[in-house]
Amino acid sequence: MSATTQSGTGLNRNTLDIIKRIESAVNVYLYPCLIEYSLISLTIFFLMWRNVGKTREPSFLRFGDRHIFTVNCARASRGLLIGGIILLLTILTLIPTYLLDNDAITVTHITELVLLIVSLFIVCMSFMHTTKLYHNPNGHVDAFDRVLILITTFGDFAYSFFGLFASIFVVRPKNELPIGIEISIGFLAILQTFLQTGFILDTLKRHVKTKIEIRNKPGRETITALLLINLAIWLHDSLSAKKVRLNPIQVEYYDAGTWAIIQAFTSPLSIFYRFHSSVCLADIWQEVYNDNGNNDGRRSIGQYERQRSLNMNDIQDSEH
Repeated sequence: MSATTQSGTGLNRNTLDIIKRIESAVNVYLYPCLIEYSLISLTIFFLMWRNVGKTREPSFLRFGDRHIFTVNCARASRGLLIGGIILLLTILTLIPTYLLDNDAITVTHITELVLLIVSLFIVCMSFMHTTKLYHNPNGHVDAFDRVLILITTFGDFAYSFFGLFASIFVVRPKNELPIGIEISIGFLAILQTFLQTGFILDTLKRHVKTKIEIRNKPGRETITALLLINLAIWLHDSLSAKKVRLNPIQVEYYDAGTWAIIQAFTSPLSIFYRFHSSVCLADIWQEVYNDNGNNDGRRSIGQYERQRSLNMNDIQDSEH
């Protein structure tokens, strides 16, 4: 009886040890996801609270017409191809993080550096294209989206600044990673985030106006590529770049405990910044180049529905 009890106790201990090891292994990934989930939940509940009690004009379209959803992918094929290739290559570079030890640090940082350089270049190209579009100073930009992207921008700035500070002032780093790569990543991350946030806040108030702009959709291909690159950076940061063991210079300068605390406060916001930027870029991709929703003489959706209803009534009257 005692032997059976001891065997059962040993089995329970082994199971508990396995659970603890699994928890410690996935905790570094689940913590940012918890913060992101909380922010997304906050956004959803705020939108629900803001829209409770509001009424909409009844639609005059048929049931089938009201539930048709279309996406115009014109002028986005090359951006989709380039962004898709970068996203795929980013996923492939995540494999050495789990198979290698010391070399994983080099692969991770080089991947992050390349992603920042490419995204910075594409942000500049997007700015060059979209500044030609009509800017409506009174254009509606959701206040909550604006506040959320500014908060996450601050978190990304903080994470990059702490990493850059350690890279500049560390004395004789013990790892083999060139210090220039760390410094470049810090500077490029701050610059890219600054330009991208300004680009998003500016472009959300722009829209196509002329027939040439409606046909050519300037900047849509680069915005498509930028959207996918932000998803690639979000995936890369979530699974590798924000792990403590892959930041040896910061650990050496601050010590492991201090750097873990800094990461706990800044890395979730930094990671969520990429996710929310992708959402805002998707909104730009859809709304800025939509020529049906502007206020410069084109009909709104409600006017279109009422006009279509009147036309249908006229046709029925003429038939009778």
